[in-house]
Amino acid sequence: MNGIFFVLVSAAVAAAMFSSPSAVMDSLVAGGEKAVELTVTMTAVYAVWLGILGLAEKSGLTARIAHYLKKPIRWLFGRVSEKAAADLTVNISANLLGMGGVATPMGVAAARELDAEGNVYAMNMLFVIAATSIQLLPTTVISLLSGAGSANPGRIILPSLISTLISTAIGVAGVRIFAGKHKVR
Repeated sequence: MNGIFFVLVSAAVAAAMFSSPSAVMDSLVAGGEKAVELTVTMTAVYAVWLGILGLAEKSGLTARIAHYLKKPIRWLFGRVSEKAAADLTVNISANLLGMGGVATPMGVAAARELDAEGNVYAMNMLFVIAATSIQLLPTTVISLLSGAGSANPGRIILPSLISTLISTAIGVAGVRIFAGKHKVR
């Protein structure tokens, strides 16, 4: 994949050098500046949410939430350990807030736990839910829109909620149909 990306970028830069050589360096510098600016903005947003999720985990809040979500977690993932349920809860919560980058470490931890349990069905369901991720508050997209100067970055909330609800429902149905109901090795 890196090779394909390298070839595409190289071809684009070469084509730009032939059409407007003086604009190439200006475009590269401007793009680099925007990338650094975006990185700083997203780092701040992720730092705040990672801190909040870390505090929630250390305070036991995630374990309590996992306890209350035991039935939905069991319906979605089948029988999973308490540790896997807690990791799944944090992962799903972060995805609900539109923080896919923050959700990833807990998703990886949950996948490791599910793999150790031999629960392939739950791993498939986790992958689908993480990929489609219902977003009640798409904070990453709102941050990107705000950073780009959007007059109303919150306009994305309803379309995002509708589209992610539909994609997640279709994904969950697909796993339940094609992976079999709660098959555990």
